[in-house]
Amino acid sequence: MRARHCTTSLLAIGLTLALAGCRATSAAAPPAAAPLPAGLAEQVKAVVAALGPRARAAVWFGTADGDALLTWNADTPMPAASAIKAAFLIEVFAAQASAPPSPLAIPPAMPTLTDVPFVPQAGLDAPLAGADAVLGDGAHPAIAHFTPAQRATARRLLGGQSTRRIAEAMISGAGVDNATYNVAANLVTARLGGPAALTQRLHARDPRCRGLQVRRYMLADRRAHGDNEATAAALAAVHAALASRRVAGLDAATVQACRAVLADGADRDGRAVFRKDGALDSAPATRTRAGWRDGRNGARVFAILLADDAAGVATGARLEAAAQRIEDLLFAPR
Repeated sequence: MRARHCTTSLLAIGLTLALAGCRATSAAAPPAAAPLPAGLAEQVKAVVAALGPRARAAVWFGTADGDALLTWNADTPMPAASAIKAAFLIEVFAAQASAPPSPLAIPPAMPTLTDVPFVPQAGLDAPLAGADAVLGDGAHPAIAHFTPAQRATARRLLGGQSTRRIAEAMISGAGVDNATYNVAANLVTARLGGPAALTQRLHARDPRCRGLQVRRYMLADRRAHGDNEATAAALAAVHAALASRRVAGLDAATVQACRAVLADGADRDGRAVFRKDGALDSAPATRTRAGWRDGRNGARVFAILLADDAAGVATGARLEAAAQRIEDLLFAPR
């Protein structure tokens, strides 16, 4: 699909609001961030409180330069669902693009968790290295948990496809079913050495991303090795790097290619929207919204993570509505 409890006192204590200070500006500098409404923190708190005592929440909202305007439990690990794929996108494009050698130091003792050889590939329009081998191996941990019919569909839709096309399927799900959407992410994870090796790459690229933990292939048992998790601050850092066009080790063309995959049209106020959300209805039910919007006051980055220890479509729908409400509050006209 695309255990701590909240109490009223924790909600009141856990939410902090940072107002942007006045800055000197020049003709070339973007306008300073406008202060947020004084009542916004209370409004966000009320949305989560209405979900009940099982609900957990984490929020980061700020500028592409990393200035936090509103944070709440921003360093608390939360289930990430498919929202973590935005970080996968950076890593697979970095590995496959025909960019100059990166100054990024990858640990030489990185474990090899897959039989897929790590061979540099030129260009995002070349096939994803090793993908067809994984698709043809029903015992590979990237696809073993899918049904034979699901694996056959994924082979038909993803076999021989370019890195760019597999990334598009992984992020937007365009032209593929839900299982194939997640198989695409698993092909990327296998290409990068498996969950543990991918986690190492994320942490090595940007220290702010140490709150990202990849412990399983998508749709594998969430309890077998632990869930994929993110802090709101770490997930926001991924999008802030792309929003600011400053991603360690990536050239401008590769950053732009990442942005193009995450582009999601414009909002009602004409701001360009870039995002990768996530949703799970198994326990704990999860809704995550993350990305950025570009407007006249510069980019505003957001990461909203909600979870409930219960499971089911109804629980997920309630979290979805709450996440939408919080995002609407963050981007309300002012």
